[in-house]
Amino acid sequence: MRAAVITKYNANWEMQTLPDPRPAPGQVVIKIHASGMCGTDLHVHHGAFGLPLPIVAGHEPVGEIVEVGAGVVDLKVGDRVGVHWNQKGCGRCRICQAGDQAHCAQAQSWMHIGGGNSELMLAWASGCAILPEGLSYESAAPIFCAGYTVMSGLRNASPKPGERVAVLGLGGLGHLALQFSAAVGLETWAITGQANKVAEMKTMGASEVLVVGAEPGKAMLDAGGFDIILSTTNAS
Repeated sequence: MRAAVITKYNANWEMQTLPDPRPAPGQVVIKIHASGMCGTDLHVHHGAFGLPLPIVAGHEPVGEIVEVGAGVVDLKVGDRVGVHWNQKGCGRCRICQAGDQAHCAQAQSWMHIGGGNSELMLAWASGCAILPEGLSYESAAPIFCAGYTVMSGLRNASPKPGERVAVLGLGGLGHLALQFSAAVGLETWAITGQANKVAEMKTMGASEVLVVGAEPGKAMLDAGGFDIILSTTNAS
C-alpha cells in the first residue's frame, strides 16, 4: 500500500510503499476513502506527542472494510466505517467495565497501529462506527475528531429546550458546532469579530449572528446572555 509517512519531525512527509496490513483477532482492515486533516496533525508533525518514528498519521479516517480478523462479529467486509481516535481499552479494568475505555491506562489508538493517511488502515473493530447511508466519505471524515469534539461539549452541557447556545470561534470546529446545535433545535448564536461572516453563519444554522469588538463577554451579556457557550477558539 501507499502511505504518507512521517520519518522526521518538522520535515516533509514521505510517500512510501509499505506492506499491506493483516488483521489480528479483533481487528479490521479498511480501504481508506477519505482522511481528514486536523489541527492536531500539526502537533503530531512538530513532535508534540513524542511518537516513535516512522509513523503514519491521520485520525479522521473513513472507508470500506476489506478484511476482518478472527472474533469480529458485528462488522463485515463491505461496511462503510469511520474510526475513532480511541479504539480499544483493556476491557477488564474498572474504567473499561464502566464503559469509559478511552481513559483506560492501556487504551489503544491510531498512534499504536497507524493512522488513515494511507491506502489501507488497520483498526480495532471496537473503535469503528458504521456510517449512515447517504453520508459521503468526505463529509463523514471530520466528524471523527472535530465533530466528536464539539458534540461532546454540547452533550456534556445537558442543553434543555429553550436554552440559548453561543458558539465562540468560527473555524472548522465552530462551523460544526453551529450546525449540530441548530440541528437539535436549540437557539444558536454565532459570535464573531468579522462582519463579513454573518451571511455564511446564517446558512449554517445560526439563529442570530453577534458581531463583537474588543469585549465579546460584555457584548454577549448585553445581548441577553447565554445558557451554554461552546468555545472553539484557542485565544483567551
